[in-house]
Amino acid sequence: MSSETNAKSMSIIMTKGALDQAYPAFILATTAAAMGLDVTMFFTFYG
Repeated sequence: MSSETNAKSMSIIMTKGALDQAYPAFILATTAAAMGLDVTMFFTFYG
């Protein structure tokens, strides 16, 4: 995490197991990281 007190971040919770349903979350995470956000992804393994 960045040392800034107001660092922007994004959390994504994945509940689907199919790869085609995971692509949008990975695209969002990659885009957010490219914009300088700290990204966390959590995988629940079918909720």
